[in-house]
Amino acid sequence: MALSFVRSGSVTVKAITVGIIILILMVPLEMLQSLVSERSALREQAYQRVAGGWGGSSLVGGPVLVVPTERTVTEKDVQRTLREDIYILPSELQVQVDMKMDTEPRYVGIYAVPVFLSSIKMTGHFDFAALRRYASTPDASYLWKEARLRLPLSDVRSLRSVDVARLGTAALKLGPASPGLYRGIESLVDLSDLVAAEAAPFDFSTVVAGSRDFSVLPVGSTTSVRIKSDWPHPSFQGAFLPAQRTIDDAGFDANWQVLELNRSYPAMWRDGEVNEASLMESVVGVGLYQAVDVYQRGERAVKYALLFIGLTFLTFFAWEQLGRSRMHPLQYLLVGLALSTFYLLLIALSEHLAFLLAYLVSAAALVSLIAIYIAGALASAQRGFVAGSMMTVVYGLLYALVLSEDYALLLGAIILFAALAAVMIATRRINWYRDESEAEAA
Repeated sequence: MALSFVRSGSVTVKAITVGIIILILMVPLEMLQSLVSERSALREQAYQRVAGGWGGSSLVGGPVLVVPTERTVTEKDVQRTLREDIYILPSELQVQVDMKMDTEPRYVGIYAVPVFLSSIKMTGHFDFAALRRYASTPDASYLWKEARLRLPLSDVRSLRSVDVARLGTAALKLGPASPGLYRGIESLVDLSDLVAAEAAPFDFSTVVAGSRDFSVLPVGSTTSVRIKSDWPHPSFQGAFLPAQRTIDDAGFDANWQVLELNRSYPAMWRDGEVNEASLMESVVGVGLYQAVDVYQRGERAVKYALLFIGLTFLTFFAWEQLGRSRMHPLQYLLVGLALSTFYLLLIALSEHLAFLLAYLVSAAALVSLIAIYIAGALASAQRGFVAGSMMTVVYGLLYALVLSEDYALLLGAIILFAALAAVMIATRRINWYRDESEAEAA
């Protein structure tokens, strides 16, 4: 048995050495993972800078009436007046949004950030008959002359214009919102006369800038939202998906229908009964999905790097056992470093070129380098050509894995099984107990 171990020692040591080289290559691969994360973080900083100066994630809500009330309470024989606000939501709300992408993205260094302007039209009405029933409680006085109409807005810096702002027949003069539930803009309104009517219509037309996504707060008892845009890759988000949508190369058109029954907050409430988190649970909207995320694809490619390096080394090792050619462990290391450099080259080029072109250039450079190196190392142009052809197939499969989002795991499992099966079948008759001198004489 000892003799058998000695005779198999050279092949065994070679296999162990190749395994150690693969483990060593995990160091540069881990550095590549960190590099992808770092570059992705820099791009995120670019988005934040553009969001600060232009507008980021934009949220607009339908108008909300805020009516102050006063009531007298007695505590320990001491009377004092409590003041609180009543929030009143519209009975019906229609929101139409036309998102137009700017023809020129904003650049921060090499990072391009797509931006848009949203033209928003909101119409609907408040049901004052229901308000009168709610306000009939005798323990509170409603200060109708001090009411405010608030338009929720996530960031007032993104507001470009307010072309129309009307409640009933009166035009409103909007300014920064006073402290209260959710931020935005608002106007003082005198409801003394309006509250006697059955309903009061409203009409708003605004333009809001953004760069990442757009959302609507559906505050109406019945809310319909329509968002259309020339962006061809929408990512619908929020509490509800569109009831109808159409998507093509020219853009998208989506419609939502939200009822008061679908939300966790009522049409009217007092201070403290509803918080901002409850409101945000009902938003609907769309994000600007990046169909070609170079860092996501680069990260996916690096995740498969160890697998493809291992398969390449396994193929070369089986090749050695089937033929008379021998590769030194240092040659394995150099090939492994070249395979690792491919991912660095891919990430660097994809920041400046289309991903497909960056991948083709990187893969062509790597395949050519490996083919030339193997041809010289083994003194055989034929073997170099075979190695280059094999690497072309391997990196064609890797590209399919990188592009696939839903079937990456399935494709990876099939490729791994097929490659391992091919090596096992090709080497099934090899006597692994022979040493290298016997292999060379075979």
